[in-house]
This record gives sequence, structure tokens and C-alpha cells, in this order.
Amino acid sequence: MAVDPDQIRALVEQPVEALQVELKTWLDPRTEDGIAKLVKAMFAIRNRNGGFLLIGFDNATRAPDPYAFDQSVETLFHIDTLQGLVSRYVNPSFEIGIAFTDRDGQVYPVISIPEGVQVPAVVRRDLIGQGGKKLLAEGDLYFRTFNSNGTASSARILPPDYADLLDVCFENREADIGRFLRRHLGGVGSAATLSSALGIESEERKLRKRAFAILESGSAAAGTAIAERATPDQRKRIDNALTMHVGLAFDPPRPDALPTQEFLNKVSSSNPNYTGWPVWLDSRGFAEKLDRPYVASGMWEALIVDLDGGWSEHVEFLRLDPRGEFYLHRVMQDDLTEKVAPGTALDIILMIYRVAEVLAVGTILGRSLGWEEQGEAGFAFSWTGLKDRALRPWVNAFRSVGPNGGTSRTSAVEAYVTVPLETPSAALAPYVSAAVAPLFSTFAGYEPSTELVETSVRKLIERKMDS
Repeated sequence: MAVDPDQIRALVEQPVEALQVELKTWLDPRTEDGIAKLVKAMFAIRNRNGGFLLIGFDNATRAPDPYAFDQSVETLFHIDTLQGLVSRYVNPSFEIGIAFTDRDGQVYPVISIPEGVQVPAVVRRDLIGQGGKKLLAEGDLYFRTFNSNGTASSARILPPDYADLLDVCFENREADIGRFLRRHLGGVGSAATLSSALGIESEERKLRKRAFAILESGSAAAGTAIAERATPDQRKRIDNALTMHVGLAFDPPRPDALPTQEFLNKVSSSNPNYTGWPVWLDSRGFAEKLDRPYVASGMWEALIVDLDGGWSEHVEFLRLDPRGEFYLHRVMQDDLTEKVAPGTALDIILMIYRVAEVLAVGTILGRSLGWEEQGEAGFAFSWTGLKDRALRPWVNAFRSVGPNGGTSRTSAVEAYVTVPLETPSAALAPYVSAAVAPLFSTFAGYEPSTELVETSVRKLIERKMDS
């Protein structure tokens, strides 16, 4: 199972507990107790539709836990050992991945559990510990949930979680059907015809107006925050950089909602962390205090400025408003990497990944925060810093993305898409296509193929993105 090394590094550098990310202190997979804890965690994450298990961190403090075993981390947590536990105790079986990364001289294992569950992972045999205690029981089903103790945790499934589990399994089956329909209906006519045939086009003027209002006010706030904090040299890098701005509105708004810690915890725990630097991330554990979120104007805000030449540079401003309005301002990697000269390139697939992540995380947050699944989310996009930039696959120069789209003569472009909250993440490809179409068309009319968007969305959701 392929694992994105940048995502693994980010998870270890900034560990966070979420529904699809679990932190465990060091445990010994040679003992019955260690085996039981690993099995419960891996199966629970699998049934929540995949994610990551980080070993060696305290889930309350997010701090590293001292390593005290006699074998190396790589030996103790070898893939053959872990996959053997899955095969021995699960029905039906599934493949896992393992990656190791260093932090402050200590190696940590990150277990990657794939998404796509259509039949729940169930314990297939008993595991008896010391004194005859049954640590695992045949037929047990574990799930990542808020319902066990009010925080994200792995536990034996309870009746309130049945609906969520069924939704996960159904959505993966529905996504397979959706991919089949799109493959066979894609040649019928235009993208609009396809969207209409699939019943996915439902824009509402009021929601669109709210989303663009969020975009406008958020962009102004981001500009003010960056001007106050960034140095003159940093502002020179930021001002003309390729930047994605997103305004997200949930319907209906909640005018009386307050920016509580509980709200922020729910946002953080619900984020599926598809990438190493997820959209609307929780920066409360960041070492730089200025990067941490604060409350302003009745909402959570955070400005992250990291341009010190470390392993990964970032400039990001975000707003999390419990009234149903989210904003994101992100300087794109295309201008924060040594692989390509700033101001010269836009990587097609990388941008598709980022837009797909915005739509996927946005709809997941809407559902997790209690908006009705029959409701809708309005996404307004704006991209700036486009002029004289060319489409170029700099992340992986050997990837085929179709004909070169040329160079943009436009400085900025906007787009909008309405997404029903009930849409499975794996079925977002038509919405992603609609969102990126105005952006890519400015590059001499470039239009990515349906297959390219579909494949890119699937890789993002399955956490198998190209490096």
C-alpha cells in the first residue's frame, strides 16, 4: 500500500487525534495486550473508512512517549508482523501500510489503513490474555466514534454508531456505482449534461451569495493579518504568489452559534487528514504560538507563516465560524518549493488534489457538525497570481496530463459549486471538474479529462497521491 512520505512526516511533526487519526503510546505487538490494542485501533479506523495509527504519542498531550523496548522500532513494527495480525484476527481481510519517520532522533511508525470498506471488519477469533481474560472476542466490531466518551476514540460499536457505519459502507458502494455511470455517460454531451443526468446540479442564488461574501471578507482579513505579521521580505514572496481562496457556506446558517472549544475539537476530530497539510487544520499544537488559533469576530481564526526554509514551507489563513461559514487562504506549493521557480508553474494534478480536498473535507465537516445531509454546501473559489504562469507537472514531470494548456494571461479567476452534503467523498469528481474548469480554461482553454479528475480524486480519498 503506497504511503505519501510528506503526509507521514506531517502527521509525526504535528500529531493530532481525529476520527481517522489515532495516537497510541508505545505498545508491544509481541504481547497479547499489545496485539489487542493494535487490532482494536486498526479495525476501528478501517470501519471509519480508513486513516492512520501513530505509535509513540500520548493522545491527550500529543507529546512523544519515551521508547523503552529492546528491539528497534523497524523490527518490532515490521509490516509482516502487523499484516499478520490483521490476517489472523479480521474478517474480511484488508491490506495495511507502514512507514517510519524520524523526529528529534527517534523513529516513529505510522500505520496506514485504506479506505473503501464495504463490509465491516469484524474480529474473527478470540484472544485470551493473562488470567484467562478475553481481550478480543469473535464477532466484535470496533469503530472510531465520539459516542463512547465524547472525544474521538476506538471502541466496540454502540447502537448510536450503526447509522454512521452503514453510511460508510453504503457510500463506498454508491461511489462504485457512480464511477460506472460516469464512465458510460461521460460521452453523452457536455459536463453540464452529465451533471444533470446524475442529478448533481442544484445551485441556489442565496447560498452562492453567502459563499462569495465569505470569500470577500475572508480575503480582506487575510490580507490585513499577513501585512501585520509578515516581514517585508516575506511579503514580497507572498504578494504575487499563486494563492487559492475558498469561501464555504453551510445551509442553513446558525446565527446564535458560538466559537467554543467543543466546536473546534469537533472540527479537528472530524477532519479526515487526506494530506500531510490538510485544509482547515488544527494548529493548537504548533510550536510557534503565533500560528495557533484565536477567537475574533465570533469565529476562530489562525494565521500560519512558515517561510524559514524548513522541510515544508506554508502561508495560510483560515476562519472557522460555527455559524456555518468557513474561509481558507492558502499560498500554493507551486511557489513554495525549490523544484520550480516561483511564479512560473501551476501543477494540474496538485491543484485537482487541493480542490478535491476542499470539497471532501468541507462536506465531511458539514455532516459532522450536525447540518442535515439533505442540505447543501456552497463553495466559492478564487485563484490569484495566475498571470504569466504555465501549466507544468513539476511534482512529477513524468505524469501525463494531456496537451499542454499554455500560459495564463489572466491574473485572477473565480468559480463556484454547490455540493449536497450527502455526497460521498469518492463521488466528488463531477463537482471537482466544475470547480477547476474556470481556472484551467484561462490557460489557453485547457480542460482536464474526466478520467484524469476521477483518478486524481480517487487517489486523494484513498491517500495514494503521486509524490
